[in-house]
Amino acid sequence: MIVRFFLRAKHWKVFLLLFGIGFLGDVTAITSSLVPTRSPLDLWESGFLITAAVTVLFMFCFLFWFWAMGTFLDSILQPGQRLGMRIFRLALIYPAVYLTIFMAFFLSLSVNPWLFAVIFPLHVLAMSSMFYLLYFVSKSLVLAEKGKASSFYDYAGPFFLLWFFPIGIWFTQPRINRLYAERMNAETVEL
Repeated sequence: MIVRFFLRAKHWKVFLLLFGIGFLGDVTAITSSLVPTRSPLDLWESGFLITAAVTVLFMFCFLFWFWAMGTFLDSILQPGQRLGMRIFRLALIYPAVYLTIFMAFFLSLSVNPWLFAVIFPLHVLAMSSMFYLLYFVSKSLVLAEKGKASSFYDYAGPFFLLWFFPIGIWFTQPRINRLYAERMNAETVEL
């Protein structure tokens, strides 16, 4: 059901969902920062918990969008062109787990600076996972459209559009919609 929503949704719906949740998180963060705090524990009372929850919700929606695109695009590629779902799944799961744990320990970073030494490499790994997701979806999209091998030059446009996702949604999602509609039409003709 989630996959079908993201594959059939128009670009403006995906934009409103992701940007709306992100905007809600920003408004919550700004509003909570206006309340004067005396200690790190006051941050919990001033809205940090709500901000963290909205941030995690945004990340899960963003990752669900990538999951829907990646699994669909992989399913329509020829077996010799597929990039491999194992690393893709790991790259999807790790940032979600990392962000949830990071938000739980965020306030402890100011109290225990040694946690930064632990968090930093985990953060770099999460960022690497996100770049792999960009690579996987953008390359799979171009492979699905062209049907032949492609170089980075061919999928650099979708890669950077997805990286700057508020803009990229408007260009990438219609391509996903078109491929999904073609797939559904081909399946109904086969029946």
